[in-house]
Amino acid sequence: MSMDIIPVSASADEKQMWNRFVREHYPPVGAFMQTWEWGAFQEALGRRTERYFLKKGGEPRAAVALVHHPLPLGLSYAYAPRGPVISRDASDAEHAEIFGAIRRWAPERFPRSVFVRLEPPVPRLADAVRKSGFVAPPYYVQPRFNLAVPLDLREEEIIAGFHPSTRSNIRRASRRGVEIEMKSALSGSDLEQFFAMAKDTIRRNSGKNAYPTPAYFRSFFETIPIAGSRDEAENLSVGVFSGYRNADPAGIHFVLFFGNTATYLYGASYRNHLNSKVTTSLHWAAMREAKQRGMEYYDIGGIDEAIWPTLTDFKRQFRGKEFCYVGNMDMPVRPLLYRLYNAVHRLKKFS
Repeated sequence: MSMDIIPVSASADEKQMWNRFVREHYPPVGAFMQTWEWGAFQEALGRRTERYFLKKGGEPRAAVALVHHPLPLGLSYAYAPRGPVISRDASDAEHAEIFGAIRRWAPERFPRSVFVRLEPPVPRLADAVRKSGFVAPPYYVQPRFNLAVPLDLREEEIIAGFHPSTRSNIRRASRRGVEIEMKSALSGSDLEQFFAMAKDTIRRNSGKNAYPTPAYFRSFFETIPIAGSRDEAENLSVGVFSGYRNADPAGIHFVLFFGNTATYLYGASYRNHLNSKVTTSLHWAAMREAKQRGMEYYDIGGIDEAIWPTLTDFKRQFRGKEFCYVGNMDMPVRPLLYRLYNAVHRLKKFS
């Protein structure tokens, strides 16, 4: 039996095997983007998605889900968000083997791709990987830094670790009539309510829009199931947390559940209810739910002092653990067009 690293396409009947590998070998932050369900969601958005096990001696040593994003002239680029997932016990030498195998195989498998973008969820890479033909662009797609709150303590110990103002805001929300409901289903009116809150959030953020389109969210909820039983951690699901102030809608958070981590994905609120501290209360309710599901972390999302100073300060008040990943690694398949792509990217950034 060959002991080389061999990419093998994952079939639909291997969904559970795929999710189990991702669940068992992924660090706390970002696992959902390599789940089977997230790939199905990308396909619902019209993006071709392919999944490969990288096997050695017939056993999976890594897994990578690649999403193809279209470019002009029938070209595209292949992107593995927070991937590949690599076996926890892989050595630096095996990391180099895995990336070397992708480097040799991808240009043949994806001849119409300008480049293949990987985003390994590791804090560092072996020198052999860095020298294997990948380049690091001067920007990130997913946040390089994330903050996740450990949930392995009792609830009173978790909340005691928060910044005093955060603890005060949770108490204040209760006094001001805030109640949180985790919905068992999402109606069309619930989604329209979220869109209205998002518009309000954008207005008070000087018009800066961090939300995808309504079509994105509709495809999302048509693909990713609403979280149900607390013993369903094998597959990706989404929790919908609605906050009310004296029975009036005040805020909504969408939180993903998978494996050992709950991940805050999107949230929005109404300006006239901000003083109720509903946002802080929504996060705390989601943490409590995640803990009751036996999860180990609540990933509150990306942080960066330079890009999002106010948001970063708010998230750090939950006193979570900060994670740093290496970021994007690109493998040019068509070097000239890859340089052109990056030049256009820079122009768009400064336009």
